[in-house]
Amino acid sequence: MNAKIIFNPKSGTGAFLKKFETVLGKLILNNVFHNVKSYKIDDDLDLNTAIIENADFYDIYIAVGGDGTIHNVINKMAVNDIKVPILIIPAGTVNDFGNYLKIPKEEDKLYELIKDFKVQNIDLCMANSKYFINVAAAGLLADIAITTPKQYKSMLGSLAYYAHGISEVPKQLFKDLKFKFTTKENEFDLDAYLFLILNTSNAGGFTNMAPKACLDDGLFDVCIIKKSFIISAASVFFKLFSGEHINDNNVLYFQTDYLKVECINNDDLILDLDGEHGGFFPCEFKIAKNKLNIVIPKEIQ
Repeated sequence: MNAKIIFNPKSGTGAFLKKFETVLGKLILNNVFHNVKSYKIDDDLDLNTAIIENADFYDIYIAVGGDGTIHNVINKMAVNDIKVPILIIPAGTVNDFGNYLKIPKEEDKLYELIKDFKVQNIDLCMANSKYFINVAAAGLLADIAITTPKQYKSMLGSLAYYAHGISEVPKQLFKDLKFKFTTKENEFDLDAYLFLILNTSNAGGFTNMAPKACLDDGLFDVCIIKKSFIISAASVFFKLFSGEHINDNNVLYFQTDYLKVECINNDDLILDLDGEHGGFFPCEFKIAKNKLNIVIPKEIQ
């Protein structure tokens, strides 16, 4: 088997990258991998080369990094229509997508996953011309992944997000955000704290943000947390842990394959895509059906 390894040495604390190196050595010694080429990603030019170079020669791509690294890798693959199966190994701070896939962290289980890998064809989502694999978000705390200093992420891991988030809540809670949402069926204006467009159920460390989400159903899940009294908003955020928020009157939750979002009163509102800066509004969200082949554990097939 010929394997291409794409990794970000700056993702997370670097601990899991060292663990993966042990697994990789075992795969080579046992002749599971006959040819291996590794690419260390330092900038966008390096990533472009890593994705495109001799793509047809490889049986599997392995991307090691955090949500942001994975976001950049899948964008390059989608733009260049590369269908080589990709294994996403979470090695970042939060790892929402990798955790959704239940990628094992134990060395022996990871070895077995790669040795006899299974492939699923999945949808990607699009925000204007950019692809995202997990979540797009804007509003209350949606830009935490972007604004948290990288040195804090390396030192504190996911605690850096919580610490930075707590400091930002008082500043953002009283912001007035007015959105216009347009689907194929209707359009409506809404004051909201936060909205998310999800391809999986995981976002921001929560595992039930979109309980109905599925990677290959041709739909993305929309979760809008409406502007409300502070005590009602607090109740919604507590319900995020269980997934019960989708039944709350202060939450609008639906599935669709098209949505246009405009921020009526803030031209500088940032759109977060998988923890990366996704630009500004207005934005059209669409589904790119069957766009990526990913390696998944047998138990989630």
